[in-house]
Amino acid sequence: MKRTTLVSYWLFCIAAIFLLSSFKEEWFIDGEEIKNACIAHRAFVVDDTRDVMIPFTIILLLPWLYLLKRTRLGSLLVNTAILVLVVFALWRFWIRLAFC
Repeated sequence: MKRTTLVSYWLFCIAAIFLLSSFKEEWFIDGEEIKNACIAHRAFVVDDTRDVMIPFTIILLLPWLYLLKRTRLGSLLVNTAILVLVVFALWRFWIRLAFC
């Protein structure tokens, strides 16, 4: 039961990070005129609200950080889950648009 709860919350966190870090103009990517997120961001985004969503993402990660402290880095599942979540959040919020 506990492992199922952890995996379910992990999937919820992945989905929430994906939704919180996206901007509505990403849906304009068609592969012909707008080829990727960099072009869509440069061409269409007037008000980028992703920086406001970062605190919500950190709040989502607090239970994982508490669990990481409680297991004292002894659980491979928790260590891997928090590492993937942090890397995914960094990718979605900063890295993917930093190389434009």
